[in-house]
Amino acid sequence: MRRSVKLLAAALFAGVALLAGSAAKAQDAPPAGGFKNAYLNLNKSGKVVLTYTLWKDQIGKGKYTLAFFWASWSDEAREEAATVQAIYQKYAAKGLSVLGVTYEDEIQDSMDAITELGLKFPSIVDVEEQIAGPFDIGSIPYTVLLGPDGKPVATDLHGDAIEAAVKEVIK
Repeated sequence: MRRSVKLLAAALFAGVALLAGSAAKAQDAPPAGGFKNAYLNLNKSGKVVLTYTLWKDQIGKGKYTLAFFWASWSDEAREEAATVQAIYQKYAAKGLSVLGVTYEDEIQDSMDAITELGLKFPSIVDVEEQIAGPFDIGSIPYTVLLGPDGKPVATDLHGDAIEAAVKEVIK
């Protein structure tokens, strides 16, 4: 299975690389729900970046970040995705960054769920568990609020506790 995931990632990379030039010319930002939510992502300049690079570019850059670890096959995680989406809509303009990380999931299933659920926050698929590994995630969904320095402020948040933690730091 790992081999098929790596082959699919390589195929996505080739497709994204080919589309990167035309996407960057056609618009300033990548299409919503498109390749930016895949294992390989298009950044705003149309360049291809790996998930770990995207993570490093957003975390610890002076903003609070809500990292939402989830999977398309988890009903509980899909329900919590709606909560995270509402928080994103409410607090993004106030400086909160939100990053969805699908974990222990297939790339296509993740992309389909992102589109189906109408998630607008940036999302990446952590195929090789580069991002989730250090968090010692026991179960999903798993939401962590990271401080401006990238260090966890609150971990394993669920339901109303997610917004409560955000309200404490985002005024």
